[in-house]
Amino acid sequence: MGGYKYENGVDMRVALAQINTILGAVGENIKKIERYVDNANEEHCDLIVFPELALSGYSLRDIVKDASVSKESAIFDNLKEKSRKIDIVLGYDQNDNGYFYNSALYFSKGEIIHNYKKVHLPDYGMFEESRYFKNGKNIDAFDTANGRVSMLICEDMFHLSAQGYVDKLETDILIILSASPFWANSKKIKPEIWKYMCVNFATLSSNFVLFSNRVGFEDGVGFFGNSLCVDPNGNIIKEASLFKEEMVVADIDLKEIKRAKEIMPLKKSISYYETAK
Repeated sequence: MGGYKYENGVDMRVALAQINTILGAVGENIKKIERYVDNANEEHCDLIVFPELALSGYSLRDIVKDASVSKESAIFDNLKEKSRKIDIVLGYDQNDNGYFYNSALYFSKGEIIHNYKKVHLPDYGMFEESRYFKNGKNIDAFDTANGRVSMLICEDMFHLSAQGYVDKLETDILIILSASPFWANSKKIKPEIWKYMCVNFATLSSNFVLFSNRVGFEDGVGFFGNSLCVDPNGNIIKEASLFKEEMVVADIDLKEIKRAKEIMPLKKSISYYETAK
């Protein structure tokens, strides 16, 4: 996007910013987000992805209204301007005419080109999103300078119906924003579950998968990070640390998408995509 020429067949550079945010401190969080955008731009990145609810923090409960912003808010003016050089994906607490949504924005070329509202809101265990958020209704795909993109937010990815719908939208890049807490028992560990899901989806759908998960603590709950960039063959080409705030950068070759889709048998069938139209 900025005219930088990569080497060795690489035609896109992406950044995953697994940041810690301060609950309810929208003003402070946006400043941190803008600094990371500047850092990614200095690294000649074409895209930077922030986690779920990066602008507000996760455990909002009774401050959901105070931490919410509309997508038309002036707080996004600097990000819009910065997106003339680098695409930006950001999770936020959206106020839409008095209803609140766990949403994600995609900034590009000086404007917001897509706003996704989380469809599947968890309401079990420590999760109570459906108590204060309204769920979105649509999962879709949209075109960008670097290919066709779909976005999901955390819980969405655990629903096979959502994965299947994205698969049939002829998506090139699936972006997953997450605020996933750490847990483990004798048989499973949460970061490994996310790896399995991202790798399996990338392999079967022949897409790049960009998973950006936050770090830090809220109300005693720890978010583990371990953000991932997975190629269309299911290879993890970049993996961030556990529990550490950092930005990782991955160079990707978009031509791998076409090559991988040509190999997968289902991708050769026109009828496979008919149910999505």
